[in-house]
Amino acid sequence: MTRPHEDLQRHAPTDHRVGGPVVAFAPGSWWAIDVVHVASNREDAAISSYETLIEKARASGTRAREAAVLAAHDHRRVIVLVHLDGHEAFRHLNAAWDDHHLFTERHAVAESHAIALYRLAACSGEGRIDPATHDAYAFEHALIGGEAARAAIDAAAKAPGFRGVCLFTTDDDRASAIVYRFEQREQIDAFRAPGEVFYPVHAVRTFA
Repeated sequence: MTRPHEDLQRHAPTDHRVGGPVVAFAPGSWWAIDVVHVASNREDAAISSYETLIEKARASGTRAREAAVLAAHDHRRVIVLVHLDGHEAFRHLNAAWDDHHLFTERHAVAESHAIALYRLAACSGEGRIDPATHDAYAFEHALIGGEAARAAIDAAAKAPGFRGVCLFTTDDDRASAIVYRFEQREQIDAFRAPGEVFYPVHAVRTFA
C-alpha cells in the first residue's frame, strides 16, 4: 500500500503493504521503542516514514532484527518497536535516524516523539504481535518500574479476556512500556479507566 508522502527520487523503494509475520519477544531481549504523537491526518505519513527507517536499519550495520509498527485507534499515536543487540546498536540506530533525511520530514508530521532503549522484563500468555489476529492490543507508556510495573501486568492477567502481556523496562527501572493483548476491544476499554497513558492499538506492519 503506497503512502502519500513517498518520494521515490529520494527514498529507496520500500514495501508498505499492511501485515507481516508474527513477532515474538525473547526473554531479556533489547528493544528500541519510539512513541510518536501525530496529527490524525498525518498518521499514514508517519507510518510510512518509520517503515522506511526500519527497512534501512535492517539493511545497515545497526543489526536491527524483528520490528513492529503499531497505530493507535484514535490515529494520534504511532508506536515503533525494533529488536536490537543492546546499547551500542541503539546508539547507532538513534544516530542514524537523527541524521536521516526522513527525520526532518518526521517533524512535519509528528507533534512529539520519545525514543528509548528497553529490555523485556516479563512476558506471559500470548504476548506476541500478530497482524493477522482478531485479538485486541493496547499499549501503555508509564513512568513506573519495579513492583508497580509488575503489579500492572499481574492485574492484566486476572482481567476478563486476557490473552497476553509483555513488560519492557529501562535500565534505571524508572519507565516501562507494556503491550497488552485481549480477546476483544471492549475488554481493553473495561480494563483501564479513561485518562491514563494507555490506548488501544493495532499492528500495521511487522518485520522478522
